[in-house]
Amino acid sequence: MKKVFENIDFIKVGHYQSILESSGIPTLVKNLATSSFMGDVPFAEVFPELWVVDEGDYDEAMRLLREHREASPPDAQDWVCALCGEEVPKEFGQCWNCQTDRPVPASL
Repeated sequence: MKKVFENIDFIKVGHYQSILESSGIPTLVKNLATSSFMGDVPFAEVFPELWVVDEGDYDEAMRLLREHREASPPDAQDWVCALCGEEVPKEFGQCWNCQTDRPVPASL
């Protein structure tokens, strides 16, 4: 196994896991229940971590995550789904609740 990502934001880690899993790369998330240890251990040691199960998938996983980050607009903001009204984190291109696509900003 090899770690490909860690972040304090559980949602971002889960989103990146979904990207890799949907591409056929088996993953594992560590430290999902360690937030209760914050204050007792160094904070960075309780961040959720995303690992690829097969180290042979590491390069492909990093490529997919890099492509995703580069495709996301740098000035993106959280948005509200027009269909179901859920607040969706800026990293998502679809609503996590109903899978409606993020609205495309109007061209200037």
